[in-house]
Amino acid sequence: MPLPGAGRTLRVRAGLRAAVLGAVGLLTVGSTVSADHRAAAPNAPPPPAARPCALRATPGVAMSEGFPDRPGTEFAPSTGTVHALTLLVDFPDAPAPAAARERYGEFFPAVEQWYARASYAKLRYVSTPVLRYIRMPRPFTAYGIGRGYGWDAHTAMMRDLLKVADHGIDFRGYDLVNVLVTPNAGPPADEAVLSVTWTGATAATTDDGTRLDKVSLIYGHDQSGSRVLSHENGHVFGLPDLYAADDFRRTDILAGQWDTMSLDWGMQGDLLAWHKWRLGWLTDGQIACAATRGEHTYTLRPVETDGGRKAVIIPYGPTRAYVLEAREPLGNDRDACRAGVLAYRVRTDVDSGQGPVTVTDAHPRTSACDFSSSAFNSLNDAPFGVGQSHTDPSSGVTFRVLGRTAAGEWKVHVTRR
Repeated sequence: MPLPGAGRTLRVRAGLRAAVLGAVGLLTVGSTVSADHRAAAPNAPPPPAARPCALRATPGVAMSEGFPDRPGTEFAPSTGTVHALTLLVDFPDAPAPAAARERYGEFFPAVEQWYARASYAKLRYVSTPVLRYIRMPRPFTAYGIGRGYGWDAHTAMMRDLLKVADHGIDFRGYDLVNVLVTPNAGPPADEAVLSVTWTGATAATTDDGTRLDKVSLIYGHDQSGSRVLSHENGHVFGLPDLYAADDFRRTDILAGQWDTMSLDWGMQGDLLAWHKWRLGWLTDGQIACAATRGEHTYTLRPVETDGGRKAVIIPYGPTRAYVLEAREPLGNDRDACRAGVLAYRVRTDVDSGQGPVTVTDAHPRTSACDFSSSAFNSLNDAPFGVGQSHTDPSSGVTFRVLGRTAAGEWKVHVTRR
């Protein structure tokens, strides 16, 4: 859908989205995470000596930006073939206004194609739809689905879903479940964005023992179109929200529009190199790890293209790293308005929705592509261009963008003190 014309409308929509996902932040990573557990959690263990830039996940942090010590079951695999079962539901008080195929077409094959481009074809996303609306047994209003709805409402909805669908649908063999809710159930998305993902905790179990523990639900007609599902499925793969859940206005000075886990309706549509490395789409050989003091010059190929070195990562503590990567208006970022070297800090000890990634703005006094949204545009011109330099006091990193190669790669000189 097009962006609303008034900044106030967008801010209301964004603020509601933040409130919804912020309220369920604990449950999105599993019901075993509690406030007390998080407060008492130890610091992140150091990364292994062989991978000094692969910061470890901090125990107890909601969707930590670090690498896990061992594979878990709370998230879906992010490489190879991933199978999604996609269902469509409506309600007695909100019957679907159009055919199921039309609603399904809002998201597919776009989501499958988005993940193929973002992953360099390392993730083959396969959606299997049930192309009919499943009528829920109770009215939409009976479930209490509203701003900030909680686990009880979700489990009630999932259990009712199985009551009417389990006998006719085989849930076995899928890595995740998408539920596309008829768009006329609840308020329009520009008034209250209800779309949400629940992963790591079982809301309901089928008769054959299949657990509904990785579910993304999409409500209304979101401004970001199909990318709202790319964003929600990102949580199923273990990625956090990069916007500020408690103060959405701060999003403009956090990660801006440079990752779909931040603003999924903005100019940029791809993921940060750090996320691609975590998901297994980039190899260690594509990461330059500047773990010791010194000066080096690196050549970076844009994140949107396959192959080549993708990022320089400078760790400065067990939970923090500074990252440099090249971004251009290509692929999922085809609408980006500024090419250059993007710089940002990553923290593995910060919860989802609390700012685990913060972008360094090369042009802090200006914005760009203001037509991309009614607000939140100040970081659209964040990348550093040729000849620009920056010193980050917290990490002790100084870098300068030296130029471009004949092949279009970016040359960066980095000094670590």
